[in-house]
Amino acid sequence: MRSWTKVALGALAGAAGVAYAKAVVARNRALDRPAMRDVEGEPFPIDAVTLSDGEVVEYVDVGEGEALVWIPGADGPKETYQYQIPHFARRYRVIAADMRSGIGPEDDFDRLVDDVIELMDHLGVERFVAIGQSLGSAVALRLAMRFPDRVAGLVLANPVARVSYEHLGLNRTSLIPLARTTTRYLPTPLSRALARTAWSPLSVWIYDASPGSEALIDYALYTGPRTTSPRVSGDRVDLLKGHDLTEELWDVRVPALVVKGPHDVYCPVSWALEIADGLPNATYIPIPGTGHCSHISRPGAFNQAVESWLEKLLPAARAEGALPPGPPDESPGEPDGGIE
Repeated sequence: MRSWTKVALGALAGAAGVAYAKAVVARNRALDRPAMRDVEGEPFPIDAVTLSDGEVVEYVDVGEGEALVWIPGADGPKETYQYQIPHFARRYRVIAADMRSGIGPEDDFDRLVDDVIELMDHLGVERFVAIGQSLGSAVALRLAMRFPDRVAGLVLANPVARVSYEHLGLNRTSLIPLARTTTRYLPTPLSRALARTAWSPLSVWIYDASPGSEALIDYALYTGPRTTSPRVSGDRVDLLKGHDLTEELWDVRVPALVVKGPHDVYCPVSWALEIADGLPNATYIPIPGTGHCSHISRPGAFNQAVESWLEKLLPAARAEGALPPGPPDESPGEPDGGIE
């Protein structure tokens, strides 16, 4: 009788587990990413483009002036730049698209690069500054390598030029999938508690103990990892495997800004320094107190660093004829809201 009881209890536990998993997946699919809003609080309009292989991606295209193209990391949502798009749209044309979800067996890393170029062709943008975070920085680098006449400058935030986990060690490597799983599948209060008490203090994955750690937690729970399947983000990263963009850095002649969170363990400081040293015309700026997502945890400091660099880059690019004349100069104002 006892064996039957164990079987019955096991079956009940299994059924409960399946039901919970289905409920969590349904919850994550139903999440709406927070709308990106302008400085007056109005949502930015969202458009969509159908790429040459039929993939449909959403994008925002707001503001006027020189074009800044913002490329997200492996999670892929344009909303990762929720603190940058309203700020920079006051002086520039700001374009940000979701990274593609559909990746076929025939696709390689250049597919992500082609997606950016196809969107620029669709929008009639000939030359632009490419800004990439994490995996998006590798896309930006590859853009400059393949299309040097179209990239006026690069901003590489917490950059990666090749895929490696050797620097993490076995213990920390094992914590990353655990942090991803607890973030994505546990009830929200428990996910938040673990992020606060474990993942942030240990700087696991995208988390850090910066002043803006709560903003990172909110991003993970409502914008990034929960709204993107781990399979999809993993497929995007896999496209870079087998490539080493550091071997071609010296050929990238456009001015570049490398922005780095000193406490980033996921993509270490040594990677960013290697990229900055390898590029012939690069500036390196750390964002103190931040980790892998400096643009979220200290958006004010991040925006100020990028804007100061752009103010030097773009007049020179216009003088050389690399960019069309910009709009009348206006005061950039104070860094927008967010966390300092």
